[in-house]
Amino acid sequence: MRAIQFSQFGQPLDVLNLIDLPLPEPRPGQIRLRFTHRPINPSDFATIKGEYGRLPKLPAVPGLEGMGTIAALGAGVAGLQIGRRVIPFGIRGGSWAEYGLANADLVLPVPDELSDQTAAQFLGNPVSAWMMLEDELDLQAGDWVLQTAAGSTLGRLVLQIAQLQGYKTVNFVRRREQVQELLDLGADAVICTQDADVVAQVKALTGGKGVKGALEAVGGQTGALAVSCLAPGATMIVYGSLSGEPIPLHSGKILFRGNTVRGFWLTYRLRTTPSAELMPVLARLMQLMTTGQIVPPVEAEYDLADFKKAVVHADTPGRSGKVILIG
Repeated sequence: MRAIQFSQFGQPLDVLNLIDLPLPEPRPGQIRLRFTHRPINPSDFATIKGEYGRLPKLPAVPGLEGMGTIAALGAGVAGLQIGRRVIPFGIRGGSWAEYGLANADLVLPVPDELSDQTAAQFLGNPVSAWMMLEDELDLQAGDWVLQTAAGSTLGRLVLQIAQLQGYKTVNFVRRREQVQELLDLGADAVICTQDADVVAQVKALTGGKGVKGALEAVGGQTGALAVSCLAPGATMIVYGSLSGEPIPLHSGKILFRGNTVRGFWLTYRLRTTPSAELMPVLARLMQLMTTGQIVPPVEAEYDLADFKKAVVHADTPGRSGKVILIG
């Protein structure tokens, strides 16, 4: 089978290679998946560079997310049929290959109405955006929530969820040309972080109070700006560090205003959330995506053989949607 593999950590274009690997055989309780769609996420790049929270044993196939059809059943597997489209939770071996293994009890069947492109993105960005907004932040309809990296795929999903739930959004972008684009998508306010009066603009929008919550994925001075926009008692969730720079936190601002800054890592959240709490969330999201109320945007698809073009595209600033590996 075709697979993309790396034998050392480094820049993706330097260490990734398309190779041929033996077909994996499912053990008892496992299924073999024929992957068809795999989104390229920032976490994949971080893994390849050796900068992610949990790193694989080398050599490794990247890809933490994907969708495919069941190609074979291991011994003892019941209730699943070959050819059924499923989303795996916890891929064994990475999704950037034609085939992979997953535990049979950790796959989610895909409704017929849901497209392959949307299903492939279900686990990462939509679940993260929903959990951060609905579980991590104590928001009510009419509350202001701020997000950095608002032009990202996850940022666009935040806009969709906020509109469904009645939240008002302040959206930070680095490129001025994204301002009108996000306003057209329903953002209440979009601010370019190149402006000199970013915090003043946010305070003016919120009647001088600041935002009730924030989602931060950039780090550095952008993250510091987001902290300065928090209302007393507000919380900021940090889920990424696109700049690679730490957030310079002012202890006094957090201490005397009762603010909270904490991290969110979906892998940890899924691992520590009881199934009784997790499954209703997934079911709700699946329903919203199946009916088209939440739609992760897609910008391009590339065959596995064209992975270098896909990597360059996925790493290009200003994309309007996800880059997906197919084939």
